[in-house]
Amino acid sequence: MKKRYITTTLALMLITATVTYGITFFHMQKQTSALVEKFNAANAQYERIAEVRSTIETLYVNEYDENMLTEGALTGMVAYLGDRWSHYLDEESFSEYVQSLSGNVVGIGVSVVQDTNTGNIRIVEVYEDSPAQKAGILPGDIITEVDGKKVLEIGYDTAVDNVRGEAGTSVQFAVMRAGSETPLNLTAVRAEIKVESVRSSLVDGIGYIKIRSFDIGTGNQVVTAVHNLQSQGAKGFVFDLRNNGGGTLDDLVCALDALLPEGTIITATDKAGITEEFKSDAKEIQAPMAVLVNSGSISAAEFFAASLQEHGKATIIGTPTTGKGCAQRPIKLKTGGGLILSVDKYYTAKGISLADTQGIKPDITVELTEEQTKNFYTLTMENDPQLQAAFQNVKTKIQQ
Repeated sequence: MKKRYITTTLALMLITATVTYGITFFHMQKQTSALVEKFNAANAQYERIAEVRSTIETLYVNEYDENMLTEGALTGMVAYLGDRWSHYLDEESFSEYVQSLSGNVVGIGVSVVQDTNTGNIRIVEVYEDSPAQKAGILPGDIITEVDGKKVLEIGYDTAVDNVRGEAGTSVQFAVMRAGSETPLNLTAVRAEIKVESVRSSLVDGIGYIKIRSFDIGTGNQVVTAVHNLQSQGAKGFVFDLRNNGGGTLDDLVCALDALLPEGTIITATDKAGITEEFKSDAKEIQAPMAVLVNSGSISAAEFFAASLQEHGKATIIGTPTTGKGCAQRPIKLKTGGGLILSVDKYYTAKGISLADTQGIKPDITVELTEEQTKNFYTLTMENDPQLQAAFQNVKTKIQQ
C-alpha cells in the first residue's frame, strides 16, 4: 500500500508538472506572439519613414538639410500624440528649458510686456540690484531701440530676444520716459539673474502674495513670505496665481503643506498604474484666504487653488482655469535634444482630474474688460477689479 501511495503521488506530481508546464508554455507563447506582433507593427511604421526618406534622397530636386528633416520628424512624432503639453526640443532649446526651471536667466533683470499703445517694450518691473537697476532703467520706461535697432522694425519678440545674450556683454537701449520728450540712451551689462517667483507685501493688514511660477525654491519662498507677513501683522492672505504657468510638483507640495491640514494634497499615477500620494502634515496656517486665478493659471497653479478650495481654506476668485490634468518630465535624449513628455496623471485629494472638469470654476467670478486684460501687467489696486474683489473677500472674513 505504501508503494502504491508513493507511485500515485509521483504520478500526480508528474501530471501537475505537465499541466504547469503547459500553462506556462501557453502564456510564454502568448507573450512572445504579442511581442512579435508589436515588433512587426513597429517595423512596418519604420519602413514607412525609411521609404519617405529614401524617396527624398533619390528624387527631391532642391537642396535640403538632413538634420532639419530629422528634427522635423521628431517634432512631428511628439506633436501627433495629440497632447498639447508634450514637445520635442532640440539640444539648445532643451537646455534653456531645464535652466528656466531653476529660475535663473541671463539678461538685465526686468519684467516686460508689449506696450499696447506703441507696440514697443514696456518695463513692468526692475529687479533689485539688477543690471537694469544699475543702468537707471525704471518701471514704466518704454524701450524703443535695442543696440541701435528699432523695436517696431525688427518686431517685439526679436527685440526681447536681443536683450538677452551672454553674461558680461553689454546692451544699449533708447528709452522713452514719462515727462521726457527725447529718448534716454542707457547701457546695461548682462548677467545671470535669479528671478524671484514670489513677491509679497502687506496691504491694510492683509498679506498679498504673487506667485509667478512654481520654480525650484518657490515652495520655500511662499512659506517664508507667509511667515514674514504674519510677523508684520497679516490677518489674512490673497494669493495671486493669475497667468502662473505651473512648475515643479515638489514646490507646489511644499507651499501647500504649510497652508493645509493633515491629509492628501495630490496624487500622481504613471503609465504602469503606480500611484504616489503627496501629503501635508498637521501644521497649518489658520487665516482667511482668497486665491486669484484666470485662464493663464495652469497645472501647479490650478492644483494650488483646487487644494485650498477642496479643504474649504480659500475662496477662489477670477475666471475659469485651463484644466491640465497631467504632469510632464524633461527627458534628455542620448542622441541629443530632449522630450517634455506627459508621464503622470494628477488628481486632487478628492480624486478629481482637472482635465475632466475643464479646470477650476471660481467661487466668485470676476472678469476683466478687454482694456484691462490688455494692460494686465500694469494694473494697480485701483483699476484691477479681481484684486479688489479678493481683498474685499478676505477683509469681510476677518471682520466676521
